[in-house]
Amino acid sequence: MPGPPSSGGSGAPGALRCAEGHSFDVERSGYLNLRTGRARRVVGDTAEMVRARADFLGRGHFAPLTTRLTQLARLTHGTSPARPARAARAARPAGLAAGAAGAAAGLELALEIGAGTAHHLAAIVDDCPERLGLAADVSKFALRRAARAHPRIGAVAFDVADRWPLPDASVDVLLDVFAPRNLPQMRRLLRPGGALLLVTPGDDHLVELRDALGLVGIHPGKRDRLAAELAGHFDQPTSETLTFTLHLAADELVELALMGPSGHHTDAAELRRRLATALSPGRTGMDVTASFVIDHAPVASA
Repeated sequence: MPGPPSSGGSGAPGALRCAEGHSFDVERSGYLNLRTGRARRVVGDTAEMVRARADFLGRGHFAPLTTRLTQLARLTHGTSPARPARAARAARPAGLAAGAAGAAAGLELALEIGAGTAHHLAAIVDDCPERLGLAADVSKFALRRAARAHPRIGAVAFDVADRWPLPDASVDVLLDVFAPRNLPQMRRLLRPGGALLLVTPGDDHLVELRDALGLVGIHPGKRDRLAAELAGHFDQPTSETLTFTLHLAADELVELALMGPSGHHTDAAELRRRLATALSPGRTGMDVTASFVIDHAPVASA
């Protein structure tokens, strides 16, 4: 992949140009599109899935997770070398260029992979006035929302499987919540003193809803494979589990089911039909277990 784009050069309006002369579009809705060729065949979340996620998270149902991620991100503040105290400026609209420039200027940078609406990232950025945020995703519907999630967040589309378009040691907090991962690239981007926050579903995550609606399950052995992968790239990763119960009405249950991978295989109407069959007469909702495994993988300070 070409080097990080910048706003310099003779690129057309609404475009950025990298040092190798490649031009990349800044979409009208405010995100930078670096997807080309094979990467464009990767299917991102649909408009319906993104809308369901925005509505569900906007009600605060996953607030305990957002709070814990913000607390862990706070541990990295001021740990990277040569961090002058400066006020962060707005990162939009050219998110990638602004993020790289902000990191070079001594501001902290939080990057979320598979950011969706950037709900968690916005909280992490808002917690630290000296921090910029960069939301990466492949869904144009998600990126449109992410670009508006916070004044200091920019948004970019690129393929996680390729080399990521940011310099080595340029990121302080790297967040991944239920998203594809590329551990070699994650380790390359993290600064000394920075940390990876990687969230995966616990064994009991949404178990009641999965059983009732026939949703996509959790692959057995996934946890062991991830632990081995992390140990191969980070020296002292730690893990914790966050579990709580959600009391959800029928419409919220549909949103929760639709915002995950099952949203690629069904729609709201079908989920409502299944839910009506699963709920006993007179019931209008269900208690659901939310269970998150949070891996915290810090990089030792230089």
